[in-house]
Amino acid sequence: LAVASTADRMAAGVGTGLSRLQMWRDALKLWTEAPGMGHGGETWRSMFRAIQSSPYVGGEVHNGILDLALDAGIIGLLLIACWFFSTLRTMWRQAPQLLPSVIVFGLHGAMDFDWSFTFLWMMFIWLGGWALSSQTVQEAAAYKKRPRFFRQLTPWPQLILAGLFVIFWLGGTAWFAGHQLAADQQYRLALSNDAGSSERKTLLTAAYKFNPYRPDIVISLSRTLPAKKAELMLVQSLSYSPVYPQLYGELGQLAARSGRGESAGNYFEQAIALNRFDASSQSLALYWMEQASRRELAAGYTERGRQTASAGVRLYERYRQQAEEVAAGKARNDRRFGLNEVALRYGNNLRILAFNPLASEVSRKYP
Repeated sequence: LAVASTADRMAAGVGTGLSRLQMWRDALKLWTEAPGMGHGGETWRSMFRAIQSSPYVGGEVHNGILDLALDAGIIGLLLIACWFFSTLRTMWRQAPQLLPSVIVFGLHGAMDFDWSFTFLWMMFIWLGGWALSSQTVQEAAAYKKRPRFFRQLTPWPQLILAGLFVIFWLGGTAWFAGHQLAADQQYRLALSNDAGSSERKTLLTAAYKFNPYRPDIVISLSRTLPAKKAELMLVQSLSYSPVYPQLYGELGQLAARSGRGESAGNYFEQAIALNRFDASSQSLALYWMEQASRRELAAGYTERGRQTASAGVRLYERYRQQAEEVAAGKARNDRRFGLNEVALRYGNNLRILAFNPLASEVSRKYP
């Protein structure tokens, strides 16, 4: 049993190591798209589903250097490196006993996701301040030797600026956090109410006013609005969250309900491209492409209906090929990506609609 347990742990360790190597390769590929300035904050967490080469689960890139490079590029990485080595230099001179703690923070964070936690950066800053404290004591002793006139004048500008900075920083943080908290509270209360109720819509509207940039709030509120207003709200939200796949999926559903198959197909392609290994979203896209084709055929637009069904068939074929590649490969399938029976049925229905749009035996069941 002990040997088997050890072997299992070693196999798990090897699998984790290979998975991390795959993440790092994908992260490097993403970094090359904007090496200088980076992509902005939370790059990996918001974009890894769109660029991952296998269906692993990893909201953290497990490499602090790569994470910083993705967010801030080479310029930001150099600035952080200068700050880090400047702190090390100060510690070497003022408090060498603190060096081991900072070195462990730097080395382990470079190979894991420690640097994603604000608390650890606060600890790093605190250690740097601790190292500066001895120098501050020496400066205070020298300050007392100055003439009284200069002792009274020189500290005040620094103290005033520091105080104003702290006041504005705390005020802005409190205002931002308060709006975030209020939006989250209203949103949770809305979800606890029945769908379609007026109270739910009122709470969602209040949550949207507190935080109009949260895409999940926008999606929930759009479902209570007429189609035109809902589409405008979702398109506006895309300017704030351009890599949020659910927004494209929701727009695709709206287009499908209104019988605009071409627009629905474009939106669903965007949604799938941003979340390549999500089987449920691909199945849902196939379902709505079938519904869009049916609506166009029912309205008398036979050619449009066939084209929409053909676009759905292309989505299905890409999904099928992708599932076969994952099944044949040796990479980890943490997301359990594969071709399910529901998607297979939708694919068959779309083929019938594309080549025989007048067929009446095609299933009309909802997912």
